[in-house]
Amino acid sequence: MKKRIKNRFNYPTKEVDPNNFISDQEVRELVSNLEKIDFIQKDFEHLYNCVHCGECPTEEQRIKLKQQFLKQGHIFNGWKEMVKNFIEFRTPYPSNQMRIEIPEGISKTSETLFFMGCFSTIRIPRYTEHALIYLLEKGIDFTILDKEICCGWPWYVSGSLKELEICIKENIEIFDRYKKIICLCPACYHLFRTIYKEKFKHTINIEYISEYLKPTKEKKKGSVAIQHLCQLIFRGKEKVNNYIEKILKKSGYNVIDIPHWCCGHGLGRMHRIDIIDKIGEKRIKDFDHEKIDYVTTYCVSCWSWLYRFSKKYRIKPKIRDIFELLL
Repeated sequence: MKKRIKNRFNYPTKEVDPNNFISDQEVRELVSNLEKIDFIQKDFEHLYNCVHCGECPTEEQRIKLKQQFLKQGHIFNGWKEMVKNFIEFRTPYPSNQMRIEIPEGISKTSETLFFMGCFSTIRIPRYTEHALIYLLEKGIDFTILDKEICCGWPWYVSGSLKELEICIKENIEIFDRYKKIICLCPACYHLFRTIYKEKFKHTINIEYISEYLKPTKEKKKGSVAIQHLCQLIFRGKEKVNNYIEKILKKSGYNVIDIPHWCCGHGLGRMHRIDIIDKIGEKRIKDFDHEKIDYVTTYCVSCWSWLYRFSKKYRIKPKIRDIFELLL
């Protein structure tokens, strides 16, 4: 595999925690003997040394290892709280209350649902508000739910199929009234067009918010660097980075090429937070250049990381979400 950044592994967890990294070959061998393995609690360090960037070909097998780990009665820090929150709120958070200010003009009866995701509406409301405003200004007809149920991503990547199946069942009952779903979160998008798709009662068109981004009519100024999305690039939309860059260039921006590398936060703040932070620390420094005016992204998890870590490490460029740059 050709390295995108000199002297750095493409697999982020291999880069920051090589001693606990399980190679693709080792994963395949473990899965082939899965029923014979007796995991111990210490195996958490190895099995959850993954941020599910999607670059490796063994993501599903890695999830099977986690399923077996949980099945054998082992847990990780925060697991009991996640389950408790799920039972009460159907999210991994101690709330399902949306924190966004909903702009006027959103349809009540559209056949297109804009599914924002629990992380988007609870943890990063301003980013989500900008997305809503952007769609409205572009004349997109859509509606939103008063309350959303988690798509199931936190449970899927944790290895717990029970909660995932509940999310799928309850969401599908809601989705039955729509013909199209626009996703703000790439994790929701991934699950809806793969695991959910075969269980839909009728055909539902699943789209990602990037498909609605267009160049601005008024020319903009400044140099922009982009944190592209692992969850799109490595899951079937490998040309999305070129598409986004063309939009920004046509809008007048000078796009600065920063080779792609994971930000580490596709899981949010789950599992091995120590490796998540190490990846984030290494990645944020890639953008700390005088020649860059803005750093942007079109991913909810990347945005959360970018916003927090840019402040923590006081990088020189300003941080703007993609909607701000294109409004």
